[in-house]
Amino acid sequence: MAYEQGDVVTARALLTRAVALARVCGEVSPLVLALTALAQADLAAGDPATSAATLAEARSTAESEPTLPAAMRQLHAAEARIGHRPARIGRPGSPRPLVEDLTEREMVILRALQGQLSQREIGAAMFLSLNTVKGYTKSLYRKLDVSSREAAVQRGRLLGLI
Repeated sequence: MAYEQGDVVTARALLTRAVALARVCGEVSPLVLALTALAQADLAAGDPATSAATLAEARSTAESEPTLPAAMRQLHAAEARIGHRPARIGRPGSPRPLVEDLTEREMVILRALQGQLSQREIGAAMFLSLNTVKGYTKSLYRKLDVSSREAAVQRGRLLGLI
């Protein structure tokens, strides 16, 4: 409930407690579910490294013993999102969240847009054609609901993406 209301700090504390209780219980499926939920809260809080480590623990736990299908579905769904770094969940007064997550390549392009490199130079550094960079930039602008490089960087910062 705290996570749904945008209180990521409380959600992480509660989920950390849930993980500890699931470990004491010794049941694999509840532990996988708790770790998966904690990984998602970590991502929402802007901590992708911790999120990835927690999700890796969930995966290794799920592979250690038979796990309920519902827990595996949650794990697979979270793993599908870990390749992306979603915007933080919305709180009243905060910028609205993204409708569609950015891909890893779009995240790299967004970070590159912060600097002084032209699109051609960004493409050269990433071994991409100018048209490919333009395509990623267009998609990035659409997902961020902006129309300029400066606005994309500013919105990315507001959402905690960069």
